[in-house]
Order: sequence, then C-alpha cells, then structure tokens
Amino acid sequence: MEFNSILFGNHPYKLEKKEPAFFQDLQLDYILRLISNSVRGYHIAPYYYTLPGDREVIEFRQQVLKDLSDEKLFDCIREFCKKVQRSRQLGSYIYQCEETMQKASYHLEAAKCYWEALKKLKKDMGSCFFSSDGMKAFQAYVHRCIEELKARGFEEAIERASDFFAKIRFQLVIEQDSMTITEGEGSGENYLEGLADLVKAEKGAVQASLYDIYPNSLEQSVLESVLIKMLKKSNPDIFRELKSFYENYSEFYSEKILCFEEEVQFYLSFILFARRTEDIGFSLQFPSVSDGDFFGSGLYDLALAWKNGKGYHIVSNEFAYSEKAAFFVVTGPNQGGKTTFARSMGQAVYFAMMGLKGNALTLTVPMFEGLATHFEAEETLLSNSGKLKEEIDRLVPMMQQEKRRQFVILNELFTTATTYDAMIMGKKVMAHFIGRDCYGIYVTHIQELAEESESIVSLVAQLEEGEEEKRTYRILPMKAQGHGYTDSLVKEFELRYEDILRRLG
Repeated sequence: MEFNSILFGNHPYKLEKKEPAFFQDLQLDYILRLISNSVRGYHIAPYYYTLPGDREVIEFRQQVLKDLSDEKLFDCIREFCKKVQRSRQLGSYIYQCEETMQKASYHLEAAKCYWEALKKLKKDMGSCFFSSDGMKAFQAYVHRCIEELKARGFEEAIERASDFFAKIRFQLVIEQDSMTITEGEGSGENYLEGLADLVKAEKGAVQASLYDIYPNSLEQSVLESVLIKMLKKSNPDIFRELKSFYENYSEFYSEKILCFEEEVQFYLSFILFARRTEDIGFSLQFPSVSDGDFFGSGLYDLALAWKNGKGYHIVSNEFAYSEKAAFFVVTGPNQGGKTTFARSMGQAVYFAMMGLKGNALTLTVPMFEGLATHFEAEETLLSNSGKLKEEIDRLVPMMQQEKRRQFVILNELFTTATTYDAMIMGKKVMAHFIGRDCYGIYVTHIQELAEESESIVSLVAQLEEGEEEKRTYRILPMKAQGHGYTDSLVKEFELRYEDILRRLG
C-alpha cells in the first residue's frame, strides 16, 4: 500500500473548515474542546468536522486507532511528533531573523532535529507491534525517506557542518569593566558553561542563568555579533560550509511526513481523551459498520457524563431498529430523558462514522452519508418572525440536502403550532426523510406521530411504577401512553392554581 494519509488512506478528501450544523445540537462542540485539550500546538478541529463518508476509510481508521492504543507505539509516535514540531519551530526562525548566518544556523539546527527524529522513529518502530495497513505503509515510507536523504548526502552534510562548530573554542576573561574574547583551544571546556559559572547575582540571590543574558534568541547580542565577526576572519570555511548546507538542502522536509505529524494528532488526542473518560468511569468501545443492521446497548450521553464527572450514575439505554423500521418516535413524560437519549444516539452514530470508539458497550450501525439534526431553540427576538417560522427556516436546508442516507434527529418540532397542524407537518417531514433512505429519531409531545407502522416504531420514556413523579430515564419500545405526566412538574415548581393565588395574595 502506498502511503498518502494516515486518516484517509489513499482516498481523496476535502477538509471541512466550518463546524457542522449538528455539532451544537449533539454537544459535540463541548466534547471536541475536551479532546483538543489533550494536544497543544495543533489545529485538529477540521479533522473532526470532516466525516469520511466511506466504509473503507472507517475500517482503516479503526485499525490504526487499535495500533496506536498500544502504549509503546503511542509513546514512540508522540515523541516523534514533538521532535518534528521542534524542528519546524527552529525552521520558522529563519523567516524572523535578518542575519544570513543566523538563518543558516537555524536551518542547520532544524535539519539536525528532523534527521534525528526520523532515525529514532525508524529504530523505535522496529521494536513495536502493529498490524494496520496505515501504520505499515507509514513505516515503509519512513524507511524510504531516510534512504533518499542519505542518497543526497544529507547525513554527511549535517555532520560536516556540525563538526566545524564542535571544534571552536573561545576564552573569555571577564574583568570589572571589560570582557576579553580570545579565540583558541584553551582548556577545552565549553566557554558558555564557564561563562555561566562566572555570572553571579547579588549576594543572597540565586545564581543567574546564562540564558537570561539573551532575552530574545532572534536578536543577536553584542557578544554573538563579535563572535561571528571573529569567525568570519579566522574560520571562513565554517561559513562556507554553513552557507553550502543552507543552499543545497533548502528543502529537506517530506510533505507526507509533515502531514502525518498533523493528522496523527486526531488519533493521539482521542486516545488521551478515551483514557480520561475511562478514568471517570465511562467506557468507549469500537462500533461495527453493517450492511443494514442498526442496534446498540449500554448507550449513554458522553457530554452529560463529562459534565457530571466521576462517580455520577448515568442510566444507559438499548435500541434496535427492526428490518423495515426507519424512525423511532419517542414520547413520554417531560424531563424523562427523551432528548438525552436522542443526543446520545447522535453522538454514537457520529463516532462510528468517524472510525472512532463510541459511547456504547455494543454498537452496530449502517453506513450513513451524514447526520442532520433539528433541536428546539430559543426564539430570536431580532428575527421579526415567530418561532414556527424560525423552525421551518432551519428545517428547509436539511430537507433540501442532496445526501440521501443520513441519520436524522428531530427534537420537539412545531411546538407553537396547533396539535393537528404539528401532526400533519411532522408526518410529512418524517415521510420525506424515510423516502430518502434515512434513519432517524423524532422526540415529540404529539402522541399521534407515534402511531406505529412498517417504518415507525414507538418508544416511551418510563416512570417508576405507581410513582408518576419519578423518572427512570429508561426508553423502551411500547405504544404511546396518551399524556405527558406534567402534574408532577406543576406540583414541583408550585404552578398549581392555589400556588399562583397564594403568591399573588
């Protein structure tokens, strides 16, 4: 297999730069912030915004993620990325300083760092076990890169240029009002280390660090300028060698290596996030992508788990679409867990389609082209239109998308319309998505929408038997119960007629 991308294999792709519309509804924006906190210095959001949309890519990613979950390989790749990141940082200094020799010096340091990173990676990967096509192809590519650079004389040129600097010695004599620099072998000790020993702070203070003398590594100090002038006169070969390396190896990075360094953060960040999720007591498992089966168990809301933290008990749920079912219609008591259930299903589908572990003990999903969500939102006063108009305006783009096989979540649509109108519109919306081979879930207070058919299955949020005020947060398949159990909420928030009269009086 030819190595091109550790995320997409050899499949063409285009990264999404904008956050998908469903992210906020499913609280994936919150989850992505948690994931991003695991890595620094990388912009990984576009990788999480982009659904691969291909079953082969999903399976490719799952295999790479399994390999990288091995602690030894994980540490090996993470260390490599840190060294390449440092090399790129040194290389960026070239464009921020003016002195030619300073540019060439940073170029050499960047090259050394990159070369050492490649060689160590080759050695370390040789002692790691991995079986995915992606990691095997990357290993082979690293070997090829090293051999190609060797063939160009890259290693010898680095060693030759570095050796010149290693042989340079200076003697510094610091007196009360002067500093004398003499070039020569001297005692053979490192002059910088000697200088650090001589620089003392006032009595009682901690010894000053040598690096405190140079506040900005991109601006030459007087000492550095003097040293460069001396070297140009006494050791012109050093500068010729440095300049030669700068010109002959102006481009030494492999674009694919740099791309790997960026893309592999997708896996590393998720692995670190998964470890932290397990530490607070919640499991993430690999899903399966099927030809049509759609079921899961131990499903929970990942965002809710993180917001409540370790020790918090979350009720998990199961679900299964029958052979011809396309939509779950969820009814039941207010605050009974209906929206949480819908959101947790959306999260599970998203992680499955990304080739990552999902928020369920077991999960099997069909291949979806995408996700589409419509959650109830606060009415915007500045829009000069009613809530129903705003809901329809948000719904129309979803229904006009060219994608056919999507997972659709509709949460409390048309709440400001009459029950009859909401029922008619709700049925038409579901029929539209069913006609486009979509699966979905519709959370609603309208019992008529839950009338079961070949394509629609009714689910109901449960109460403790005989205790209307206690929600179990379990969602089970059964016929709609005909009411929303609002009496307990009215009582809890003191909204009964006599409560209102008492407050008014």
